[in-house]
Amino acid sequence: MLTTLSKILVRILPTNAALFLIRTFVRRSQRPTVTDDQRAALAAATRIHYGDASKVAWSWGSGPLIVFVHGWNGRAAQLAPLAQQIAWEGYRCVCIDVTAHGESAGNHPAWRHFIDDIAAAATDFGQAYAFIGHSAGGLATLAAARLQRIYADSFVCVSTPSHPYPPIRVLQQLLDPPRRVLDRCRHEIARDFGTTWERLEHGEVWKSANAPLLLFHDYDDRYIEHTDGDRIVRWSADSRVEKSSGYGHTRVLASDELARAIVRFLDERSVLLRCAAGGSR
Repeated sequence: MLTTLSKILVRILPTNAALFLIRTFVRRSQRPTVTDDQRAALAAATRIHYGDASKVAWSWGSGPLIVFVHGWNGRAAQLAPLAQQIAWEGYRCVCIDVTAHGESAGNHPAWRHFIDDIAAAATDFGQAYAFIGHSAGGLATLAAARLQRIYADSFVCVSTPSHPYPPIRVLQQLLDPPRRVLDRCRHEIARDFGTTWERLEHGEVWKSANAPLLLFHDYDDRYIEHTDGDRIVRWSADSRVEKSSGYGHTRVLASDELARAIVRFLDERSVLLRCAAGGSR
């Protein structure tokens, strides 16, 4: 009933009123249920805060720091089993709940929340060896690297879009708003990224990547096109893409293929860094 009414109103209301409706009622957080496997992984972690008392994260292990960032309407718990597995390889793994997600405060997701919270995590937790982001979390991490000057030795982006089109696509499918409203939504998203929508479409976020990048996509992802990985590789010089099949958008996080690809990538980076350090003596 609410969706039907919103679909009518978003077409007849003035643009600013339609945007207010979208922000207030449509873009509310949808926190997914925590599974038994995810709950078990969280139970083995230390619950911590970052940024301020309203932002929650979980930490496993010790060693070089890896920060995990979930996707839009996701939560840290979705990455918890993967983080725990990577921690066993000798890393300190921290999964954050972005504002308006998981157990962090807030009700309305925003790209700016992702970008600012990733920067806050980088400040609070110290120099990261790697960032691992799922979906929107991957795109926002690279945006934070450009806008907030965060740095890591490497980045991993799983099921990550080439630019922030998924919320626009969902809005089109859900409400079919007029073009004037969609254009304003695109403008607001691009403003969070500190650029224009056209530049986002042409890979501005990825062209400024400041460290090696592993992209991982699944052929059966119905939310993010797997060809986005191929597009990103053309924009980002020091990057590569690997793909799986049969998992889709979120189940891929629990796949052995992804875990192996990440460990292999991190091991390769570790060897290269040690060689570079030895050669500089």
